[in-house]
Amino acid sequence: MADDLGFSIEGWDDFVTRFANLVDMWDAKKRILLQRMGNIYHASVIPHVPVDTSRLVDSIFVVEDGIPQDYVEVGTNVEYALYVNDGHVQHKRFLPAEKLSAGGRAKYLKNGGKGIMLTERYVPGSFFMEKGFNDAKPRLERLVNSFMLQIKREVEGGNL
Repeated sequence: MADDLGFSIEGWDDFVTRFANLVDMWDAKKRILLQRMGNIYHASVIPHVPVDTSRLVDSIFVVEDGIPQDYVEVGTNVEYALYVNDGHVQHKRFLPAEKLSAGGRAKYLKNGGKGIMLTERYVPGSFFMEKGFNDAKPRLERLVNSFMLQIKREVEGGNL
């Protein structure tokens, strides 16, 4: 920055060039940061998912559609995931069966019964999404702080 009066600021031209380069690459840098954040959250959720079958685990994915609006989501399209995560009521119902097993031994129903009546009960949630987020928080904070420090260095003259 110089003018006809002899006033100039040393390094201004370099600063303007570096900042312009950073602005040009901002969307790509932000995309990479959000993708990494989504991957960290995803990796932190998976160990907390109760595994009866691997369908629920395999259905959890990172949704990157929100990156232009500065967010990323981790979710699933499996209908029962909400009930596994948050808990649910299992209503009273009839379970048809000819025999039951308990402790590895088969037991036939009395008097030629057609099944048993199950009682209503609450199945507590596993809260795998919340637990995963709590586990991911420290890594996410370090990643964002590192990103901000890198951006600061680039503006001040570090490598782009």
